Amino acid sequence: MDAVRGRRYLRRVDALADLRTQTAWYYSSFSALDRYFGRSEQPVVHITIEGDLIALARGVPELEFPGVRHADAAVWDGERRVYFRCIEPESKPPQQAFRPLNLMYDPIRERFIDPYDDYRSLRAPHLEPTDEVYEPMHRLMDAAIALARYPHVLASELVPVSHFPEVSPETLRSLLAQVLTGPFPEEGLQLLDEHGFIDAYFPELTRMKGTAHSKEHHPEGDVWNHSLETFRYRRSHDLRLTLGLLLHDSGKPLAVPKAGRRFDGHSEIGARLVGRLLRRLGFEEQLVDDVHWLVSKHMFPGALQALPTFRTERLMADERFPVLLELYRCDLESTYRGPEGYYRACKIYRDFMRHRSNPYRSADGKKLVRLYVD
Repeated sequence: MDAVRGRRYLRRVDALADLRTQTAWYYSSFSALDRYFGRSEQPVVHITIEGDLIALARGVPELEFPGVRHADAAVWDGERRVYFRCIEPESKPPQQAFRPLNLMYDPIRERFIDPYDDYRSLRAPHLEPTDEVYEPMHRLMDAAIALARYPHVLASELVPVSHFPEVSPETLRSLLAQVLTGPFPEEGLQLLDEHGFIDAYFPELTRMKGTAHSKEHHPEGDVWNHSLETFRYRRSHDLRLTLGLLLHDSGKPLAVPKAGRRFDGHSEIGARLVGRLLRRLGFEEQLVDDVHWLVSKHMFPGALQALPTFRTERLMADERFPVLLELYRCDLESTYRGPEGYYRACKIYRDFMRHRSNPYRSADGKKLVRLYVD
């Protein structure tokens, strides 16, 4: 986080604290459930305030009005997007698409609020819909986020979406970020895919479906299924890592066979696709750059042992290299080939870092000859 973003983050925290002295506010919807289930990765925060936009503007500077569903205003809080919904004081908020999403959390009193007596639905195995009238696509999006973040399954089939209208980049970015940072992103993405949402709004991902792999190396399926499988091996729900996993093979459908390589240059093709997709959705430029780097370099850890240190030194010195190693591990384990290549790459990286910090050795471990002149 740069200095400017850091200062903005501190202003946001102070503003939210000051807001509580003027009007009541609560974490709501997915943010309340995240606290209930102990989810730490929250790229999107949902807040309900008892008051109008004037009261909100007094307490929170630099409000934006993104025009997204269930939000009257928004701000950036560091790298998180915060959405505000205003309701009348001491009134119940509108019901959500699913009963668990009606939960609220008061951070001042440190207690949960259950305005519609939905507590039993929180620990129920099924994601129970409310009787509220919802557009099928809106209910689909909420269901995808919920299945990706919480241990529920659908109580019944969703109404099919018959029409896919134009959707703002902010809505798609918010949806994707919340799905990917959940413990079960494959569940949310599969639901979106089954209802045609991926084809309608993420054509870059559609190409991955049906692009077959060699069954010898990828028995888990085509490029799409392989990418979803990698999520199961994550040790972190970091958005950069998960976007890298989702998109690391996205260039394969466009790659042309060459010199015995079926997907020649797919890393570079995928990296270019990453830039177009993530910028279209309005992701922050630093995150775009990081995911672009991960996708373009995702084959390098497997080649470390065959390359001289002077060819790999700059790569391993990059602060993002540990994330690249984690992506490589998930990629390997999802193919059932085992993590041996990952362990070899880790040893090479550890040796490099040890030698790099030793003033008497070069980056590849050779002793340095020092000349002393009287």
